[in-house]
Order: sequence, then C-alpha cells, then structure tokens
Amino acid sequence: MTERRLYLIDAFALIFRAYYGNMRLKNGAAYTMARMLLALVAQHKPTHIAAVFDRPEPTFRHEIYPEYKANRAEMPEDLRPQVPLIKDLIQALNIPVVELAGYEADDVMGTLARMASREGLPTVIVSPDKDLLQLVDDPGGVQVLNNRDGEVWIDRAGVKARFGVWPEQVVDVLALMGDASDNVKGVDGIGEKGARDLVDQYGSLDAILAHRGELKRKAHREGLEAALDRLPLVRRLVTVVTDLTLPVTPADLAYPGVDMAQARNAFKALGFEQLTKEFTAVGSATAPAPERRYRAAATLADLEAAVAACRQAGRFGLDTETTSLDPVRGHLVGLSLAWQEGDGLYVPLAHLKPGSEAAEGALPGLLPESGLPEALLDLRGDPEAFFDDLAPHLDPRNLPFREVRRILAPLLADPAVAKAGQNLKYDLQVLRRHGLPVAGVGDDSMVLSFLLDARSRHNLDDLSSRHLDLRPIPFEAVVGKGKAQKRFDEADFDQAVQYAAEDADLALRLCRKLGPLVDAAGLERLYREVDLPLVAVLADLELDGVRLDPAVLERLAVDLRAQREASLARAVELAGEPFNLNSPAQLGRILYEKLGLPVLKRTDKTKAPATDEDVLTELAQREDGEIAQVLLRHRQVQKLLSTYVEALPTMVNPVTGRLHTRLHQAAVATGRLASSDPNLQNIPVRTEEGRAIRAAFVPRPGWVFLDADYSQIELRVVAALAGDPVLLGAFERGEDIHRRTASEVMGVPMEAVEPSQRSAAKAVNFGLLYGQGAFALSGSLGITFKEAKAFIDRYFERMPKVAEWIEATKARALEDGLVRTRWGRVRPIPDLHSSNPGLKAQALREAVNTVVQGTAADIMRRAMVRFAQALAKEGLAARLLLQVHDELLVEAPPEEADRVEALLREAMEGADDLGTLGVSLAAEVRRGANWMECK
Repeated sequence: MTERRLYLIDAFALIFRAYYGNMRLKNGAAYTMARMLLALVAQHKPTHIAAVFDRPEPTFRHEIYPEYKANRAEMPEDLRPQVPLIKDLIQALNIPVVELAGYEADDVMGTLARMASREGLPTVIVSPDKDLLQLVDDPGGVQVLNNRDGEVWIDRAGVKARFGVWPEQVVDVLALMGDASDNVKGVDGIGEKGARDLVDQYGSLDAILAHRGELKRKAHREGLEAALDRLPLVRRLVTVVTDLTLPVTPADLAYPGVDMAQARNAFKALGFEQLTKEFTAVGSATAPAPERRYRAAATLADLEAAVAACRQAGRFGLDTETTSLDPVRGHLVGLSLAWQEGDGLYVPLAHLKPGSEAAEGALPGLLPESGLPEALLDLRGDPEAFFDDLAPHLDPRNLPFREVRRILAPLLADPAVAKAGQNLKYDLQVLRRHGLPVAGVGDDSMVLSFLLDARSRHNLDDLSSRHLDLRPIPFEAVVGKGKAQKRFDEADFDQAVQYAAEDADLALRLCRKLGPLVDAAGLERLYREVDLPLVAVLADLELDGVRLDPAVLERLAVDLRAQREASLARAVELAGEPFNLNSPAQLGRILYEKLGLPVLKRTDKTKAPATDEDVLTELAQREDGEIAQVLLRHRQVQKLLSTYVEALPTMVNPVTGRLHTRLHQAAVATGRLASSDPNLQNIPVRTEEGRAIRAAFVPRPGWVFLDADYSQIELRVVAALAGDPVLLGAFERGEDIHRRTASEVMGVPMEAVEPSQRSAAKAVNFGLLYGQGAFALSGSLGITFKEAKAFIDRYFERMPKVAEWIEATKARALEDGLVRTRWGRVRPIPDLHSSNPGLKAQALREAVNTVVQGTAADIMRRAMVRFAQALAKEGLAARLLLQVHDELLVEAPPEEADRVEALLREAMEGADDLGTLGVSLAAEVRRGANWMECK
C-alpha cells in the first residue's frame, strides 16, 4: 500500500527551471513542466498533491515594505503567456492548483503543511528555495525535496547539515543575512556564513541581540546596533506564514491519479506530440473509431474478394512487410490491403515455420548463415523461383506467391485504382523488386503531413496519434527489441497479421484525413504535381542505383593513405615527440603547453583548451602555426578516407554491383532533398581529392553520363521575388551575375572588373541569402569591418529592391510566424517570436533563406518529375541516378544522349510551370565517361 503523503509543489520555482531548460521549443516551459510533474507522480505516487502558485497582486509584505522584491526582473515575455497554459495543464493532470491573494506560495504551502501535520499527514515540499527550510519538522513529518539537481531529501538533520542551523533557527539566519533576491536588507557586515555562525553559537536572534556588546567583530556589533529598529520588520518579511484561512484542506487534495484521456486532450491541444502519443492507448482511439476487422487471407478466394473490393472502392491502402528496412535488400514477407476504414486484409507470403520446425541454415535474407544462393538475394530473374526455394521452410498459412502474383499484379499495375500508403516509396521499391510494379500512386500520408507542417514527425505512430487519436501496435510488440529482436518472418503469425493489416488501414484513413487539409491550405497543386509524383521518381532512382568503379577509389586510397602518413610524420616532427593526433588531451598538451600557442577557446564541459577545426583554422594563420595546418590536412585526408574512399566500396550491393543511396523528401524544412546511406550530397567538390571521388562514379558499360546543373538558381529566385531590374537584366542578357554585381557596386565597366572585386561581389550575392552581415563578410574576404559595411551599403544602394524584399520578407515572417515559398510551401519558424535576440535574429535569417532555398528546391523537385515523365512518355532507357542540390545526374545509352540532353534541359528550364518565377531558368548540361568529367 502506498504511504500517505501530501506533496506541495512550489509551482513558479519549477516553471522557471522548466523555462530555462527548454527555451527554444514553443511552449517549452509548459512541455518541460508536464514532464517534470509526470515524473514526480510516477516515481513518488503521492496520495495527496497540490501545485501552489504566487498571485500577481501585491502581498501583505508589499504593504508593510513597499520595496519588497522591487529589484526582481520582469518575467520573460515568452514565458508570461505560458503560465495560464501551465495552470490548465496541471489541472488536466488532476493536480489541484492552490493560491491566495495577498500571500505568497510559501505562505500557502506553510499553512497546508501545518494543517496536514495536525491531521497526521506527512508533507513533502518540492522546492529548491532555502526559505522553506524553516518549515521542516520531522515530528510533524514535513520534509523538503529539492529536485533541481537530482533528488535531495532534506529533513531536520539535512537542514543542519546544509544550512548550518536547525529549521527553527532558519528565520533568524535569514533576518541577519537578508535576502537580496527579495530586496530585503539584512544586517550590514553580516553575510550568510557569519549569520549561521552567530545563530549556531548563541541559539537565536534574540540571544545575539542580548549579547551584541560581547561580539568579537566590530562590524557585527555596529551592524546590529544600526539594524535594531528594522530587524523586527525583516524577521516578519522572511517568516513563512502558517496560519492562513484557505479555501481548501489537505483532505481536498487527495490525488486520484492522472486521467489518461483528459491529459491526452491537454497535450494534444498544446501540440505536445510525444506526450500525446504516450497517452494514447495502443490499438484504441479516444474518439469513436470504426470496428477493427483485421484478418489474414486464408485462401486465394479471400484475396480475390479483396481485389474486387479494392477495385469497387477505386482506392485502397497498401503496405508491405519485409525482412529489412533496406528496400534494396529486404525480402517481401507479406502485404496488406485496406479498402474501407476498419478493414484490413493481410496477405502472408513468406512467414517461416516455427523455429522448432525450421531446417538448420534455412533462414532467408542477407544473413551469413542463409542457406540460399546469393543470386536469390536480389530476386534476379523470376522472383517466383525465390519463393519456390523457400517453400519447404514456410508456414502453411502462407499463400503461394505465384498465385498471389497472378491475382494481385493487375490491380497493383492499374493506374485507375489509386494506392494510398505511408512512405509509399519503400513499398513501391519492394514490390517492384518482387515482380509487382505499382502504378496509380494516389496518396502518401507522410508526404501530406510534411506539406502541412515540415517541423513535425511524419511516421505512422505520430501521425495516427495526432490525427486519428489512435496509437498503432508498436513494431517491438511483434518482433521484440534489442538482441532478442526477430525478423518479421519469424514473428508470431497472429500478431503479425494484426500489425500489418492495421498499417494499411491507418495509412488509408490518414490520407483521407490529411488530403482535405492540404487542399484547404492551398497546397493541392504543389502536392499533386510535385511532391506526390516525386515519390515514384525517387523510388526508381534509389532502386536503380549508380555504378561505382572500386579501382578508382583504391588508387585514390593509396595516395590519401600516403598523405595521411606524411601529415602524421610532419606533425610528430614539429611536436618533437610522438603523440596521438586523435586525442584532444594529447593534442592540447602539444599545442599549448609544449609549443606555447595561444588558447583561443575552451570546451564547454571540461573547460580544457579546445582543439576543434575552427580553432586549428585560426591557429594555422599564425607564423608559428604550421602544426595546425598539418593537423587540418591530416583530418581532411582521414575524413575523405573514412567517409568516402574506403567506405563507399563496402556499401555497394553485392548483387546489383551498384550503390543505392536514399533521398528523403520529408526531412528538410526548406524542401530540399536529403541524402543518406551514403550521403552523396556532401562529397567535397572544391578540392582535387573530392573531385577525384566523383571519378569513381561511372555509367553502365557502353553508356554515358549527362550532368545538368542549374545556373545561379537561388540568385535568380532573389532577382525574381525582389523584382530587381539590375539582377533581372543581367540574367536576361546572360551576363556573369557576379561580374555585373561588382560593376554596379564598384562603379566600373564590366570588362574592368578585377578577380578580387568579382569574388567580393560573389560573397555578397550569396551572403545576402543567409543574412550575412558586415562582420561575417569582413572575415570571409579578409577586409576590415568598415570596408565590408561600405560594400554592403553600396550593394543595396545600387539594388534597393533586394533590400526592400528582404525587409518585407522579415516583416511578413514576424507577423505570421512562418514563411512560404513561391508556390506556397509553408515553414513555421517558432524562434521568430523568441525573447532571445540571438535566436530571433537567427530565425529572421532562416526566414529569408527558406523562401529562397525553398523556392529553388520546389523547382528542382518539379524538374525531376518533368524529366521522369518525359523519359517515360518517349519510352527511353535513360535513367535519373542522382540529385545533388541544384544538379541532376543521368545515364543514357549513346544513341539516346542527344534526345535525353534536350529533354533534361527542357525539364529543368521549364520547371517553373506551376507558377512562373519571372526570370529565365538556365541549366548547363555536360557529358562524360564519369561524374568528374561532367564537371
């Protein structure tokens, strides 16, 4: 049985701690406060509880001492509106809120604690405030819990140990030392230590005053004499009142526990997605939901009936289950169909027999112990052969793949029947590998969600909790987790059926819910003509992969390893002794103790001299900084080796012989695509070695690469959005935009612009996209702050429309709290309303950059869709392989090269067809036998 205890929470003490612990998150104080309270009640299971607040009105202390708390800073502007939210949140957690006009929270807690003591109810006061130590009373069961740094329980002995006196002596110490935070002056000449020592020696303030003439220190004697008249007032100010008449009694504070549904509604209203999900019961909804009719297809007739139902409905939810998260290597275990809410049919294909029945070495997949030929791992040839080989090891409840394919393939390939899903790109790839190509992509809930709010998480669990008030069956509940986790084909069959069928059902329901929201937001065209068709384009791009020539990388690796060893040897020579170049401690000792280089920065945690790249870069500029130059080169070479040169060959698919990166379209708030596994967008192109890495990317034998790159697309976007005649004119005339800018700013003819002037103009042209100021420009160009400021001022004098557009964009962003690209893609930026000047300034820079970069990203997405559609329309064999920022890489047979080049240029230069940008787009197309040759 839980021990009876009353927990009194010093609300504002926790609120301020929550605020400063999570300032960047919108309503971060409310979120963190909720987490703190939930942790408290979960750990301590209070039988009685209250959150006690200070009231905004003056208290009796202000009446008797008008200067009381006069030095307190105003509450932060972004915290003030959160206070009523926090109160509502506390009450939603069934925690009573108690406050009393004219008195502080300390007084209310003190009174409640004494009332509880009289009723035999032990009390815990949750607060870091030392003033409350005067209430500690072991016989009455009053303790203080300071949970600011861990959990510190303070009883009578704890007060003595931490504060030097007993609880009943705390008021006397406070009276002597005063309280600067409350603007209460104590006795001149007596600080906290002196006050504690005096009270410990004499026992009380009255005894000290009675013996003040005997005190050893003159400052103490004179201070007490001067303070005699006001000490009674000070003592009253620091004494917690314990005899108030309150509207509640401890009995009224009995705690029934957290109401899941009530708490969830509060979390959802505040947009706390993770908490909302945690308080959503698995497999059930808080709102009325359709009956769940999830089942496995037991016969081919079940499947045929489902196919007919999907055709009649005209659209259905689709989901696949596989042995791996990698769509290029995972094998299809089953798939699900859902044609109406609450219905879900799972088609089992490759569930293994229970472990006790499986033959040794029979597990399929890419595991070393697989007994299957490697050629089957990629389903080369007829995928039906793969399932035929698996047949002896399969659960009899599986349907034969050959027959399933016959029944299902026409439905999947029918563009007239719309398919809805969650992250459909993955399903398209898996199904295509298994001989089940899909046409008619109708909706993708992940893509819809990303359009509605790029900041949120877009996985099925979060979307279901947020939009359907339902928490799906966790994947771990089916397969386990950690070392004991199984593959899906090894999971319990009945659990797998419920999990898989639910996925298709929820995807369909989410698409029906989110589609109208996208339409209402004016984003339907962007969705239907850009983001949704891009799903299939990326699916094909990733699945096709790109060919890699490992011999090129091996030759480069030999050279880079030699350079690494040379850098190591030179660093040791300069240091005068061997040391570990990867050890910050050893490196710091060499740089700062032995070589005497200046310490420019220290680490946040250990305060040790920093050795990061920024510090080394600055040290490298010194005459005695050669070792920093060598260390930077060593790090650069090592990164090229470990990230690309040595790593890329290990990531080549052993069957396809190609590298399959992933491009994420719902990851970057600006709308740019993100690359991973491997990240091919970060291959350095400004160094000789970085460019050499691109030489390892080659087309299939006998084919050719075509590489298309937008020319200055972001600057063209700025020119168009700002309507600046200088920039627009330069682009229309096909001039070098940086040379034109330098000519305008420097007041010299185009032909007279020097390289250094063009470089400066280029720095400003690109710097303005990221809100770069004079300080940053001076650093990048190596000029004075005054010179940089003058350059920027002249820039905006010659191109005032750009400055006007930047300021108008910032003003709109501040008003709306968000920005929109040219075609309406939305990005909320919470820090636009931050009270922190640095965060707000950064948010304004993000606002301008998002409009520019996001508009360019939308155009690139549209270009990819247009090009893929053009290839399909003409039945060409050429394939789109990679997208890197403003660049597309294509491989084509030589006989198609001319036509593909024309289609590629047309697709990119006409990619503003959803809303004319107002400036011509230019794409440069180059050919080569490898990627580097194309540059």
